[in-house]
Amino acid sequence: MSTPYSKVTTREIAERAGSNLAMIHYYFGSKEGLYQAVLGDVAEPLEQAWQDEGSHRSLNDLLSTYYQVMAPNSELTSAISSALSSEKSPGRDFVLNRLLERQMPQFDALLASMKDNGELNADADPEMLKVSFLSMMWQPFVMKELYEQVFGLKVDEQFMARLANHNCRLMESGLRPNLN
Repeated sequence: MSTPYSKVTTREIAERAGSNLAMIHYYFGSKEGLYQAVLGDVAEPLEQAWQDEGSHRSLNDLLSTYYQVMAPNSELTSAISSALSSEKSPGRDFVLNRLLERQMPQFDALLASMKDNGELNADADPEMLKVSFLSMMWQPFVMKELYEQVFGLKVDEQFMARLANHNCRLMESGLRPNLN
């Protein structure tokens, strides 16, 4: 069972790590610095996947890449879910600022490209598209246990690939202009 961020002291962390308090403060400055460094290490596979890909990708590419990295990485999904669940957590700031600042520009570029190519419905609301896209990205991992318990689904890599395809078809069909 994990202890919430607010209940853990740097002294306890040092003791469990077989280190001393001074080392935490020397290398990380504070408990917050240590926490963000650990989250950074855990999130590295996701950040790497988004950086390695070219900026001219489809919606399906963005979601599929995200799901492929997240699905097998339970440490990352747990860390992100935990960070987002606490309003006053430095992990929440990390997720919102560090991870999303790398992901949203690619989504914005995709929307601009779709608009330029006539593939985006003129009345599509860009802000609501971002909200929908983020919901598609994060919800399956936040709701994993519910999906498994209520619907009897096995949320694994195969499920995530299927979900990425389904979500992309839904979103892309809603984004295309009506050609009546």
